[in-house]
Amino acid sequence: MKSALNSLKRRLLSWLLIPLVVMALALVLESYVSSKKSIEEIHDRMMVSMALLVSENVMESGGDLLSEEARALLSLSSNEKLYYQVIGPDNSYITGHTDLPKPRKTKAFLRGEPYFYDTKYDGQQVRMMAMRFLVEGRDINGWVQVLVAQTLTERENLLKKAVLQSAVRILLVIGLASLLALIGVDRGLEPLVKLQAAIQKRSYHDLRPIDKEMPMEIRQVVEALNALLVRLEDSIENQRRFISNASHQLRTPLAVLQAEAELALREVDDPKSLEALGSILEGTKQTSRLAKQLLSLTRVRGNPKGGMHESEFDLVSLSRDLTMEWVKRAIQANKDLGFETDLKEVSFSGSEVQIREMLTNLIDNALKYGGDIISVRVHYVDEKLALEVEDNGAGIPVDLRGQVFERFVRLDERAGEGCGLGMDIVKEIAKGHDGTIELLDGEGDQGLLVRILFP
Repeated sequence: MKSALNSLKRRLLSWLLIPLVVMALALVLESYVSSKKSIEEIHDRMMVSMALLVSENVMESGGDLLSEEARALLSLSSNEKLYYQVIGPDNSYITGHTDLPKPRKTKAFLRGEPYFYDTKYDGQQVRMMAMRFLVEGRDINGWVQVLVAQTLTERENLLKKAVLQSAVRILLVIGLASLLALIGVDRGLEPLVKLQAAIQKRSYHDLRPIDKEMPMEIRQVVEALNALLVRLEDSIENQRRFISNASHQLRTPLAVLQAEAELALREVDDPKSLEALGSILEGTKQTSRLAKQLLSLTRVRGNPKGGMHESEFDLVSLSRDLTMEWVKRAIQANKDLGFETDLKEVSFSGSEVQIREMLTNLIDNALKYGGDIISVRVHYVDEKLALEVEDNGAGIPVDLRGQVFERFVRLDERAGEGCGLGMDIVKEIAKGHDGTIELLDGEGDQGLLVRILFP
């Protein structure tokens, strides 16, 4: 959704705003054409009135120059420069400017109708009007031709002003429409944003159908997604069931094989036979541990917080008691295992079974791969509840710490009992309880500190 090319919001805005921009350009063009036509019509009518005024004044004066009153009236009617010429019935010059461009002899002009044309005069563009009048009973008899020319400065200024005002109004309307379109698109896409937030809040364990009221256009997408979630959950459940069944089926024959190998070791004296039976016993133990951890991982993935087993329990008591259970094994391995806390009790919500499984894996790893001093702690770090297991061993290089969470990866291949699933189980349980895992250097930059922080 955030891609510049595939953004639905960008597409919707493009389909809304591009036609608005095209329409705005069309409206500005229409405003230019209509304003130009209106201004020309008004000024052309004024030129007809000027021509009538000139002809009347000339006829009354018998061909003399325009009177002062007529010139004043012409100057007041327009701010443009005005030129005129009056020609008598025999094409004789009567008054005005002698070199005005002559009109074409069209039929309409010959009938006495106004004839307008654009031309150049005195080095500038002018609008001209020619008209014929029939005069009888005066000193001048016959068809009199009157030419009036007017510069275009005022017309052009009025046209620019009209188009500019129209463009400003159109831009304001388009701007307001664009703002409303942006708000409308944001409001219209709110269901998609809510759907995205609902999906992002879910963990990969939560495959329940999405139950949110959606518009009709998105409802089909949600239904298709829900159908996919159902199929995915069925597939994962089938995989869990297969792994669980396979683990259960392996445990019994492996236990029998381990017991028989231990019994054979007591009865055989031959060194080669002892070595072979010892290898068989170690392999059987490792395979049995792998089956157990696969079964544990399957249960954890199926019930991130323990499912029906979620409850309230004291994390301090659980950690202390479990540590005491491992003390005997630590003594047998010549290692010092202890428990530290400055808290009396901590009420914790989750699966007690899974938290025991998580701490068991951490202590087991510390005994196998850590040093000779191991500490289990429960305390607060930056207002978060921390469960820690620290040892003073060789530790893990920073660039290899991410690999310990990968399945079937063992950084120390010499430890034959490891299966490479312990830390993956720890990660799954911590994540299911909204926790985060940190792998840090131990005290004095020696060993490894595994810290699990719970909110």
